[in-house]
Amino acid sequence: MVTLRVRWLRCAVRGIARVLAADPLTAARPRTIRRQRALPAPRVPPAPGAVPPPAADGAARDILDRLPEIVFRTDAQGRWTYLNPAWTVVTGFEVEASLGKHFLDYVHPDERDHTVALFMAVVAGGADHCHHVTRYRTRGGSYRRVGIRASLLRGPDGQIVGNLGTIIDATRGHIDAETVGEHTALLELVSDGAPVDDLPMGILLVDRARRIRRASPVVDRLIDGRLRAGDPLDRLAGLLRPYAGATALEGEWGLVATALRTEQPQHAYLSLRLAAGPVVDGYARERALRVSVIPEVGESRDLLAVVLQDVTDLRQAERRQAAVARLGQRALVGTTVGSLRREAAEVVRDTLGVPYCEVLGPVAQHGSVIARVLAADSPVVVDHGVTPLGVPLPGASEVYGGVGRVAGVAARVGAAGRGFGLLVAYTTQPREFAADEADFVQSVANVLAAAIERHNAEQKVRRQALHDPLTGLANRILLHDRISGALGEIERDGGRLALLLMDLDRFKEINDTLGHNVGDDVLREVAVRLGRATRPSDTVARLGGDEFAILLPSTPGGAADALAVAGCIRAALAERIDVGSLPLHVDGSIGITLAPADGRDPGTLVRCADVAMYRAKQLSLGVAVYAPDADQNRRERLELLGGLRSAIAGGQLVLHYQPKVDLRTGRTTAVEALVRWQHPAHGLVEPGRFVPFAEQSNLVKPLTRRVLMLVLDQARSWWDAGRLLPVAVNVSARMLHDAELISTVRAELDRTGLPPRALELELTESAVMVNTRNAMSVITRLRGEGIRISVDDFGTGYSSLAYLRDLPVHDLKIDKSFVVNVAHRTKDFSIVRSIIDLAHNLDLRVVAEGIESSEVCSLLRDLGCDEGQGFYLGHPVPPADLAA
Repeated sequence: MVTLRVRWLRCAVRGIARVLAADPLTAARPRTIRRQRALPAPRVPPAPGAVPPPAADGAARDILDRLPEIVFRTDAQGRWTYLNPAWTVVTGFEVEASLGKHFLDYVHPDERDHTVALFMAVVAGGADHCHHVTRYRTRGGSYRRVGIRASLLRGPDGQIVGNLGTIIDATRGHIDAETVGEHTALLELVSDGAPVDDLPMGILLVDRARRIRRASPVVDRLIDGRLRAGDPLDRLAGLLRPYAGATALEGEWGLVATALRTEQPQHAYLSLRLAAGPVVDGYARERALRVSVIPEVGESRDLLAVVLQDVTDLRQAERRQAAVARLGQRALVGTTVGSLRREAAEVVRDTLGVPYCEVLGPVAQHGSVIARVLAADSPVVVDHGVTPLGVPLPGASEVYGGVGRVAGVAARVGAAGRGFGLLVAYTTQPREFAADEADFVQSVANVLAAAIERHNAEQKVRRQALHDPLTGLANRILLHDRISGALGEIERDGGRLALLLMDLDRFKEINDTLGHNVGDDVLREVAVRLGRATRPSDTVARLGGDEFAILLPSTPGGAADALAVAGCIRAALAERIDVGSLPLHVDGSIGITLAPADGRDPGTLVRCADVAMYRAKQLSLGVAVYAPDADQNRRERLELLGGLRSAIAGGQLVLHYQPKVDLRTGRTTAVEALVRWQHPAHGLVEPGRFVPFAEQSNLVKPLTRRVLMLVLDQARSWWDAGRLLPVAVNVSARMLHDAELISTVRAELDRTGLPPRALELELTESAVMVNTRNAMSVITRLRGEGIRISVDDFGTGYSSLAYLRDLPVHDLKIDKSFVVNVAHRTKDFSIVRSIIDLAHNLDLRVVAEGIESSEVCSLLRDLGCDEGQGFYLGHPVPPADLAA
């Protein structure tokens, strides 16, 4: 009789495993499940008087079909491979239509990052299960709050092959972590073929008279007493009592009575506590009782299944996992590394209940435990009073005089060989630390290490954005920022500053005759000498090529002080430069401008210094100070500025178009519009000579309107001729933040009848950073209109990962300063490759500017760059000359 009962019970639970482990394309269809037949169970003659067991396969299918919880399974990529019929009841989506879809497609967009972060925290911590509450999309477009519990499925090699778990509709109320899906563990174990006797939960079968017909041996161990076949269920209810507010097992409105009265599937999860149970870490030992009634289960119609599961360890694991996930979320929102260190220590102290937790910086390997922790790939547990930690710790020194004999766990923060220190949780009292507690400390250490690495990477990218990659000097962006800061100080406190611009004489000859490698070595040495010839408070910058700038933020003596520094620089350059065995001599022409006399903004000062430098070079003076009467550019500036308004209104603006080419197919995907001024006296004027004037005056708005009108008129003619080419237009910083930009764009699209996808807008990083919040709002609205948005000149502005992560754009355009020498300069290659990888990881397309050779084009294509522009692919030309 006992053998028959055990065999029947095993057959029933293994039937569930057969359904879950079946071919996903077959098992996931509800209609197929009812017709499917698993391998038949061994036929055993029933004992006299025994209740005939229901068909195992029918019971398994009926249980899965009637569960109100969604039972799911995914593959390693997160695509549904099995869903029971509850999926349709809860979400409205048909099972067959949902199979093969990614589970994130149904998660609310605001909670996808959290879901991914939680999964990463679980994997990083070495855990195999997780639980959280989120929102899932329904067929009607609304969202329902659901509780999800999932377990990782691993193959024979230990690799993750998928997920198995349950989803419970929690829309009508919050579902606590400990009350969601206790039967999941049962499904996991039986799917692995675990014998019923070995399951860590008790299983009972109770008839409608509330007498126990069958019970697994585990029930006895769980309730510290024996239950025999024929015992009333009241005996179990008497051994267990519910927490305050929970529904009782028995009684008129108890779970069993309700289930039997309604004869409908009833499922509930109760947290129960033994009347006299043991206490662990200050908490009473808990039991989770799951009661289920499944009418018409197989051939039997009068059985009640009762499942008891001890969830103490699960609750603690979920509490630790939630703590790690919260810490990971804090790391993602930009919490400083210092704050995150403190929060990590606090999380460990609170979760493990230890008085001390410290994040130690890199330490010498002078203690045996320290050496073990730094070398190990897993945390190290320190036995109290046995092994000295080897470093002084608060609390321990008070008791042991600095010896540091403690009980605790130490985990390395970061990878072996380049770690960031240690995370140590400890107590001066005797205490044993379990393996899962040590794993929790390591999980926190892993989150902390990831945050530090992310911070370091962002700092590195920011430094690359503000410094010249060849010399390490400040670049143009940082120089302008420093000039602006110095101008603010002299405006507030008085004084003068000087800006020196230097161009190396005959440097092109060195490059042409000796090669770029030698030229790069010369530039690096010049940078070193400029640093020696200036003060720490001065800023030395490389503006590109062989052009350098030196900002002197304080020059009380005016031009005399600046001339003295220029003399030191020329003296430093006069010394021979040895590149390998080649002795070289370089010299430079220096132009000097003073503020506030010559200008009150960075652009004006740089232009004035450039005028002075040109004069020094033309007259072979070596050094020249800016003189307004020698500024030929000023006359032209006034002439252009005076004629720009009439040029905009009088039709003197013309547009040339440069193709954007798909680097894989060679097909032109779009064109970029570049404005020119057909000046009656100066001929075709490039935009760099007149657009800045428009930016500085009130002409930027009419200029933008005119360009949009011309561009969309041309696009309309192309579209009418069957050439569906999107056209890209550059938007200035000032216009991006103009309140009328969106209405202007919408009006021009409506006028021409073109769809929004016909227009692309290109914005610089610096334009976005002028007012990030406003820029994000404008870009979001433009994207909502259906207009494609690109970040132009990426790498030369404020390349912040924080804004790039949230910026709603489609494309990144790599600045040509990195592209031109990408095939010859290792650092340019590394920067370009990093930008491509970063963009693709953020689901952005990458466009490279300045492609001027087949070598560069092929290299960029091999790196995965999506599109390119440059003279090699096509010059800017009038629309009539644009190749079909």
